[in-house]
Amino acid sequence: MEKFSLFVDGKDVDTGKYEYFPYADQYITDFKKTFQIMTKLKKGETPEDTDKYIFARYCVGDNELNKKAIDAAYRASKIMRDMPIAKRRKILYDVHKHLMINREKILELLAIEGHPKKLADWEFYAMDNAFSKTTLDLFKDSIWEEAGSMAEEKVYLVRKPDGVVVLVPPKNAAASNSLSAAYCFLGGNAVIVKAPLKAPIATLFVWKNVIGAALKENGAPDGIMSIITGNSKVIMDEWLENPKVNDIFFFGESENGLEIAKRAHNFNKKAILELSGNDNMFVWDGCDIDGATDSALDAFLGSTQICMLPKNLIVHEQAYDKFKEKLLNKVAKLKFGLPSSEETFFTPVVKIKDCQEFLEDALSKGAKLLCGGKKVDHTGTPTERGVYFQPTLVEIETDNPEMFNMKVIREENFFPVIPIVKVKSSKKTKKEIDADIFKKMLDIAHKNEYGLRASVWVKSAFYTRQFMKNIDNCALLRINSRHIAFSLYLPGQGGVGKTGGPYGEASFLVQKTTHLQGISLTR
Repeated sequence: MEKFSLFVDGKDVDTGKYEYFPYADQYITDFKKTFQIMTKLKKGETPEDTDKYIFARYCVGDNELNKKAIDAAYRASKIMRDMPIAKRRKILYDVHKHLMINREKILELLAIEGHPKKLADWEFYAMDNAFSKTTLDLFKDSIWEEAGSMAEEKVYLVRKPDGVVVLVPPKNAAASNSLSAAYCFLGGNAVIVKAPLKAPIATLFVWKNVIGAALKENGAPDGIMSIITGNSKVIMDEWLENPKVNDIFFFGESENGLEIAKRAHNFNKKAILELSGNDNMFVWDGCDIDGATDSALDAFLGSTQICMLPKNLIVHEQAYDKFKEKLLNKVAKLKFGLPSSEETFFTPVVKIKDCQEFLEDALSKGAKLLCGGKKVDHTGTPTERGVYFQPTLVEIETDNPEMFNMKVIREENFFPVIPIVKVKSSKKTKKEIDADIFKKMLDIAHKNEYGLRASVWVKSAFYTRQFMKNIDNCALLRINSRHIAFSLYLPGQGGVGKTGGPYGEASFLVQKTTHLQGISLTR
């Protein structure tokens, strides 16, 4: 059984208090035995089959350790701000280097935590893209810019570090999402990460063996990075009240995150929010249907329990039948299985009662079931005791007056029940039909209270420009590419509305955790 310690002020910390992490495969196939072994381990016993069922034990911290991490981060931030920007960038170059060195171990840990290989591969792709040299150079150049030079004056735009940044990553993808906070070091900040108490393994490894290694190689001060675990409420209350903490970077559900942002504002702190998502994918007549259906298929990755997946498929009526047929054929080929299987696409559905409720709500309001709709086990066999859910598509037409009252349209959908909305028009000519359908698509887009990503599949040059011009309530708009893809120069995170709050936008972490200062130098 492996052991994972915490890390504070440049040192490994063994708190002497442990939780135990099982192999996800065993947890799914033999929950009773796994739970029994974990219970005995907590009592100080060591059952015979422990190594077969339990992968690791990990340390649990408390608020005293949290306070030590804050004090260390505050001291280190005063040193880090004076490190040359090029040296800070070198830290992030080395983050990428250690990321690639540890690729197989990271993928192994994600699988043990329950991430199917297809999901883990996508998460690693996101991490790899975020730390490309091209993107790092762009961000580095934005920290200190000479804006202009007059006869006797030079003007600079400079981003100064906020100080101490604390991070709560999402429970469902903590390792990959938390890695983005390494950009805080480029701005000259210190970072404290609270790994999820129930699934911290991959996050602890990444921050100690990837980011920690890069910091150490480049002579960063002790305390510049700490990683802890513990009671979420107690730790958050300390972060909000402690004057040495400057920025709170929070992933989670919108209701909780927006409340934390209000409290942060009252304590004169900056809240950086990555909250719920309810992404729209638009499909226009004449587009690449194969590409569009491949992108739509990603809606079911990890049983839709990722915020930036396409959650609503909005389809032009003249492309609808072809799109629906191809998508149904592709969905039918998706595989159930254990996380360790190469072909597995799905994970257990955490909120399976809500999943059924969303489906029943849609059907009661006129949606049509196209496929799925049943609980299954890890083999895909229907059973009322199943913790998986079949990939489910429901058809909704825009002339249904209940459409915007359906939970699958109005709220964040965090389970594999995906609506295909057929956008219809009663107009006569092709030009009139397209104009009417585009107007209805925009109406759907603008009624979305969330604002993470949107994507469009379109061939028409005119409507490409119209989508680019008019869809504005999202942090990232992708056109004719996979909805969950990443691009050089562009951030993978951010959002408006219930996704990022009133100050939400595409999130460049260097900018979000620094503040802009104008400097005039007269010679």
